[in-house]
Amino acid sequence: MAATRLPELLDGRGRPRFGVKFYAVNARGEYGSASMWSGERFAVCRAGEEPRLEDCAYLYERTDT
Repeated sequence: MAATRLPELLDGRGRPRFGVKFYAVNARGEYGSASMWSGERFAVCRAGEEPRLEDCAYLYERTDT
């Protein structure tokens, strides 16, 4: 995150103070999601199945500090 031009966007450890999520689906219906921080989930709803929430992959572990 060293390329960030606004230092107020970073915490004391140089990590971002904001979150970003990415979602991807390919033509075969395979899907995935990634988040800046741990603890995020995304909804999956496929034909013939019950809707559910799945965990996102993440870059940084969220801590209560």
